[in-house]
Amino acid sequence: MSTPRYVVIANPDGKRWRAFLRDLLMFWEPRGVTPDVRMIPWRDVIIRDGNLHDFDGLDEPALVRVESPGRDEEVTRLLLEAGEQGEIDWRTIEMPRGWLASPATYFRGFVRTLIGIDQSLLIRPHLHQTTHCPDVVTMFDKNATCERLHTANIPVPEFDRYGDLVHFASGRPVTFVKLVTGSSASGIIALHGTNPNAMWGISSMIEIDGRWFNTRRLQHLEGPMLQRALEFLISQGVCVQHGIPPAQIDGMNFDVRVIVIHGRIAFTIFRLSPHPMTNLHLGGRRGDWKRCRATIPNRVWLDAMDHCVEAAGCFRADMVGIDLIFERNYLSHYILEVNAFGDFFPDWTDEAGRTVHQVQIEESARRQGWIA
Repeated sequence: MSTPRYVVIANPDGKRWRAFLRDLLMFWEPRGVTPDVRMIPWRDVIIRDGNLHDFDGLDEPALVRVESPGRDEEVTRLLLEAGEQGEIDWRTIEMPRGWLASPATYFRGFVRTLIGIDQSLLIRPHLHQTTHCPDVVTMFDKNATCERLHTANIPVPEFDRYGDLVHFASGRPVTFVKLVTGSSASGIIALHGTNPNAMWGISSMIEIDGRWFNTRRLQHLEGPMLQRALEFLISQGVCVQHGIPPAQIDGMNFDVRVIVIHGRIAFTIFRLSPHPMTNLHLGGRRGDWKRCRATIPNRVWLDAMDHCVEAAGCFRADMVGIDLIFERNYLSHYILEVNAFGDFFPDWTDEAGRTVHQVQIEESARRQGWIA
């Protein structure tokens, strides 16, 4: 067997990188194999506009994994600088924790870097991209994702790129206004009310001294503050979606993170919450799988899983994390989002005791011919 080789673009101190490396070594150690692992720091890639020419380890066949660049202040500054089209010096500006500095600028820098990475990998066909960079870009753009899925006849909530927010929301009990490139419920408002003059919202954002921050406590917004929040999101780009009345378990709203690996449903993780957003850091919790699954009619579940597999097939990615919601009374189901980095559940295992990473690693190794 040839030596398994991995190249990972990641943040050296990041939890995601450490968790992946731990699981990678745990997978190969019982097999008596020491994989060749090269980690390339995001900060070194960004300053080169994604050009990988100067890095070692790219001349031989390898799996290339691009990890999330998030949760690193230096990397955030570099991506903001890469996407800057004005005169802000992001290297020196104060950056309080949680500040939504300029999501649109950050995304431009991210895209610029991903394009450079993709160009570097295209001229090295011996490198296998676990997720193609252009598809990462699409998955991070909620509107582009919805359009791709809708074109493929996969159910998504009715959505709008913000033609007329008031007209779109009028007459609807709930409308979600989402930062088009946000993640982990960052920059989102659940807009309530059918009367345009009396709307109010529940949001993951809070305003402090005229700037908007992510918060772990959901905020009630109305009146001028709601208007300012909407204006901020619209200035950064939004995806506006019809709110789906969610099915409930034990009186709590729920959705499902469906992790598809190489075209197969590998994990389904239930998330329950009394709030519109089910993220754990916003008060959600993970549901007992067997109990939650037992509440969903079998035919409804199987149809939803088929659509998740079809959704994954719309992207060139070995793994995607899909957010799935069932409508109240299980009348319908919808794909809410597709996540390029939706596999970070370090304490979650399947019935064989394998983590999400280890299932990916095993299946990729088999496809590379490293194991039988």
